[in-house]
Amino acid sequence: MTARLSVHGVGPADLVRTAVAFVLAAVVEVGLRSLRLPRLSRLLGVPLDTAARRDPRTPGVVVVPHRARRRLAATRRALEHWPFGDSCLRVALVGGFLVRDLDPVLRIGVASHDGEVKAHAWLEIGGLSLDPGSVDFAPFESVR
Repeated sequence: MTARLSVHGVGPADLVRTAVAFVLAAVVEVGLRSLRLPRLSRLLGVPLDTAARRDPRTPGVVVVPHRARRRLAATRRALEHWPFGDSCLRVALVGGFLVRDLDPVLRIGVASHDGEVKAHAWLEIGGLSLDPGSVDFAPFESVR
């Protein structure tokens, strides 16, 4: 019988993915402090999309391959321990970079909750959000 190495139930491959996400978070942190968001997101392969989005009431399902789900989970694990906070923007940028082969876009939205304006960032693939909570936010759209 072969013993399987794991830390808190996370196997070696997922530990490596988490370490990669943690290093990428450092790159993103520097980028957030030195570049404008549209440029940073473009450099990471997760362009900021401010075009009109499809009607969120239209049903649709995003099929995310298993490898991409594992990369996104590693991103969440890494940023849970990030000293600057696990903000949705950081999660979207790091996770988007790790699944950039799926052509994700970054969305930014706003909502009013209890009289307070809140902002949220999330990824979309094929016009569909990967974040069920994004439905509560009105996406920021540029006027051209």
